[in-house]
Amino acid sequence: MDTWVFYVIGGVLLAGYMVWQWQHNKKKIAHFTQVAQQRGWQYRPKDSSVLGRFRGSPFNSRGHSRRARHVFSGQHRGKPFCCYEYTYKVTSGSGSNRRTQTYYFRIASVSTPATRPTLEISKEGWGSKMLDFVGVRDLQLESVEFNKAFKIKTENDKFAYDVLHPRTMEWMLHDPRAPETPVRFENGGLVTWERGKFDLEWMQPRLDYLCEFVERVPEFVWK
Repeated sequence: MDTWVFYVIGGVLLAGYMVWQWQHNKKKIAHFTQVAQQRGWQYRPKDSSVLGRFRGSPFNSRGHSRRARHVFSGQHRGKPFCCYEYTYKVTSGSGSNRRTQTYYFRIASVSTPATRPTLEISKEGWGSKMLDFVGVRDLQLESVEFNKAFKIKTENDKFAYDVLHPRTMEWMLHDPRAPETPVRFENGGLVTWERGKFDLEWMQPRLDYLCEFVERVPEFVWK
């Protein structure tokens, strides 16, 4: 078979895939719009303006072409929230060996009553990158069990102690969501993230967890 035939077949297959992808995305946008309307939320297919709020993981990763898609916002359990799909690209190599890979993350955040110092709590052993903030360091609490289970990074020890009081530590140690849900207090919000494309089924459980976490912070912390 002549080489040009392969090019023609490849072109037809590529065009077919692009049409399918466009139709699939169009249906997804229509579905997300309907869900947002039913729940009294706002939905925007694209809005990269939301990317300027947080600076820690995964936004501190090297890359380019950063985008935010499927942006939901509104109120959940009385708290303003924002959820979306975050993507960035990493290009490596050169010439014929040049490759570009796209990374996908699901992001969920709720607003806190006031802006407080940065505090990140994640599963111990994940090897997460250090936050891009001056003065942020690892912290060890009095609970040996908690220290074995979680990594705490903070720029203010007192804020960390106030947030992670004994009752909250006990709750996190026994809640199966906690090890798989990294959280960070930053710039007036509590944010969590996970590798993968946006998923409606993922959103509400994470928002519930974030709201519960904020509700466990003593009132005096916000005053």
